[in-house]
Amino acid sequence: MQKKKVYKWIKIGGLLSFLPFVMAAGPLGGYLMGELLQKKLGLPPITMAICIILGFLGSAVETVKVIKMALRAEEKD
Repeated sequence: MQKKKVYKWIKIGGLLSFLPFVMAAGPLGGYLMGELLQKKLGLPPITMAICIILGFLGSAVETVKVIKMALRAEEKD
């Protein structure tokens, strides 16, 4: 029984330690996509800002999903 609890907490810790990467990947991907669109297609600079904002929103959605998974893992016995 004790071993099962330890594995559960390791799983939860792994899920939550993944959050900084999820939160950083969205804006970084948005920046790179905006840079690419600006240089290759000649779009205005606001394109990069829009892509970064969309990256933040995507990161927020994924962060909520990961937190919900961690909460579900905590509730299981």
